[in-house]
Amino acid sequence: MQKLSCALLLAAIATPYAQAESWYGSAKLNSARQNLSSSLLTSPRVTDRVSAPDSSKTFTGSFAMGYAFADGWRLEGEYTTPSHSNFKSHWSPFNANVNNLQTDSQRLMLNGYKDIPINEWLSFYGMAGVGLARIDTEGYQTNTTRRFANNRQHNFAYNVGLGLDAKVSEIVTLGAGWRYVDMGRIETGYNTFANRINARDEQLKGKLKEQNVFLEARVSF
Repeated sequence: MQKLSCALLLAAIATPYAQAESWYGSAKLNSARQNLSSSLLTSPRVTDRVSAPDSSKTFTGSFAMGYAFADGWRLEGEYTTPSHSNFKSHWSPFNANVNNLQTDSQRLMLNGYKDIPINEWLSFYGMAGVGLARIDTEGYQTNTTRRFANNRQHNFAYNVGLGLDAKVSEIVTLGAGWRYVDMGRIETGYNTFANRINARDEQLKGKLKEQNVFLEARVSF
């Protein structure tokens, strides 16, 4: 009898409970760490990177509108507010020159979620999404009078993540999660300053990535 009771309890926990289909809106607070990887040569005359660009940490917000299906799937459109980052690097043989790359990035994504209930109020989920990242880049070398031209790009972006939700009422759900975002390759315009050979042939380049930990509030209606 005791074994039967335990089995029934485990089955009740593992079995997804029925959900009503509904529209919802959500807001997230993101603690975002951006990283510039795969940095390319800034000039035909440099040989190798002395130090890699630093990662940059910032806080952003995001807002989404979506639809929750009865089988635990959710589909939403999400907008992430602009995030500003600075990355510094040094290149041989001009070790004294600091290359400062500045980015402002924002995203519009279409995300899919799969909720896996743990019990009637707690659930785990996995998510993935694709969309568009708008990235404004600029920079300077050594000081702000030696600037690289501004550049705006619209890149394909994707994200994957996981999280944990707690349903605190019939309409309100609170959660926390983590996700990885890839926003593709970025570059500034060419140098506007005169270099050693008086040429416009220097740029700052790299691949912009992000990891963020977030808190979320979701309201059904």
